[in-house]
Amino acid sequence: EKGKKQFVGPELRGKTLGVIGLGAIGARVANAAVSLGMEVLGYDPYISIDAAWSLSRSVQHCVTLGDMLPRCDYLTIHVPYLPTTRHTINAQTLAMCKDGVRVLNFARGELVDNAALLDALGSGKVAHYFCDFPTEELLGVKGVECTPHLGASTPESETNCAVMAAAELSDYLKNGNIVHSVNLPDVSQPRVGGRRICIIHKNTPGAISAITGILTAAHLNIENMVNKSKKDVAYTLLDVTGEITDTLAADLSGIEPAIRVRIL
Repeated sequence: EKGKKQFVGPELRGKTLGVIGLGAIGARVANAAVSLGMEVLGYDPYISIDAAWSLSRSVQHCVTLGDMLPRCDYLTIHVPYLPTTRHTINAQTLAMCKDGVRVLNFARGELVDNAALLDALGSGKVAHYFCDFPTEELLGVKGVECTPHLGASTPESETNCAVMAAAELSDYLKNGNIVHSVNLPDVSQPRVGGRRICIIHKNTPGAISAITGILTAAHLNIENMVNKSKKDVAYTLLDVTGEITDTLAADLSGIEPAIRVRIL
């Protein structure tokens, strides 16, 4: 009984949670928070169609961080670490938050500027920081709770990760399908027979017409095609019928937007 005071904290119900990144994990976190009675705000300028479909209708979409941060009692981030996402949570974004916000980071340590975070803790802008990436500068600081990178530390998750990685690599090598890539869009298309052409290319105007022009000149019929982009890079899968010549891969590789061509 005497030790209970150290565990006293606010209830989640009725509080507002901001979720940065609404991918496979962020969407689940958002939906779980809705089930707990929280008001949930989501920000993800690159949200996929599949992730959008999986979101609860109660999750409110924010166009900018400026729309979301001033309203959050809790803030959690679920994005991959890229040069463009480094220090997503920094002095500028923290200044937009309401006083006493609680920040959670179980994605990547580099997404948060620790120096800015510690300053915000000292000023009271941030009440607590929970992270899965302990560093010397964070350990022992009042208001910081660190776990020793436990995000995938279960036997099931380690097995599932290994199986998933092998299955996805096999699917790419055999069928050209891409799932869960960091720097390429998710593109999958069932095989229906015939030959498949897989092209990684720049996301520029005219790329598709250049590709289809070469296939037309080679007297190939396109049975199925899917094209998706992720920022500056696009990926196109084409199922074709007709005789593929030995020079087709070289012809496709010769167009300016092409980065890599595979014919399966």
